[in-house]
Amino acid sequence: MRSKALKIFIFVSISLMFATFVFAQSPAKALVLQEMTWTDVRDYLKNCDMVIIPLGSTEQHGPHLPLGTDHYEALGMSKLISARTGVVVAPVLLAGYSVYHSGFPGTLSLEPETMERVLYETVEMLMKYGFRRFLFFNYHGGNNIVQKKVIYRINQTTEAVAAAIGHDSPIEKEEEGEFFDWHAGVNETSIMLYLKPELVKIERAEKPKIHFPPRMQRLRELAEKYPELMGVWSALLATPKETKKEGSSREISNNGIWSFSDPKEANPEIGQKEVNTMVEAAVKFIEAWKRAK
Repeated sequence: MRSKALKIFIFVSISLMFATFVFAQSPAKALVLQEMTWTDVRDYLKNCDMVIIPLGSTEQHGPHLPLGTDHYEALGMSKLISARTGVVVAPVLLAGYSVYHSGFPGTLSLEPETMERVLYETVEMLMKYGFRRFLFFNYHGGNNIVQKKVIYRINQTTEAVAAAIGHDSPIEKEEEGEFFDWHAGVNETSIMLYLKPELVKIERAEKPKIHFPPRMQRLRELAEKYPELMGVWSALLATPKETKKEGSSREISNNGIWSFSDPKEANPEIGQKEVNTMVEAAVKFIEAWKRAK
């Protein structure tokens, strides 16, 4: 009997140790505001006053990527950052400023002023409960100006402090690779193959026919001697058709993809590397800022 009891004791002990090990190895779960209760938020604020606000868009991403690509990227990476840092994520908008993509069905777009107002009013509400440090994780270029204005307004008119940790932020790493692979190309398709592979219709991917108007072509040539002209070149790109700059998505690409490469060359390993770089930089920034209460 004593031997049998000892065996049972050993078995139970080993089982508990194994369970503890598995639990310890399980990845931490991201904190998403909409999935929390009000008591969860109350308890969270006892230890942390930070919140991550992802910014994406609903816009065409070629024939193979979903309209919500930028939203899924911003939210997906924000959740990975949350799982590493314990900082809550508060998704606010599904759409961004994307009017220059409206030549393709399904694209949604908000005026920059509308976005700014919604985000600022959201911050005001969150401040009422005790949030004081706001981290904007933007993953759509059209939102850059809105992000800058909201952050400036928060820092200049409230007790809170805001910073950018995604695209167009001080912690963003310099992109390497081909000069023009900006939208729904190899890089972005790879990210989606890593984050949301079930939404990628890779069999529909095709290399786009890119057409830059003569003015942009000439600026690009001159920029080889005068690099500062690239700023003017960029000012012509991603502009509404109504401006007559010939830089809207439908005018420069036959299928909405902005790339000189073939998106069929995308793979999840490229995407994982890109995601890890963004997440790691944001995590380091947040952990450093936590020390400066």
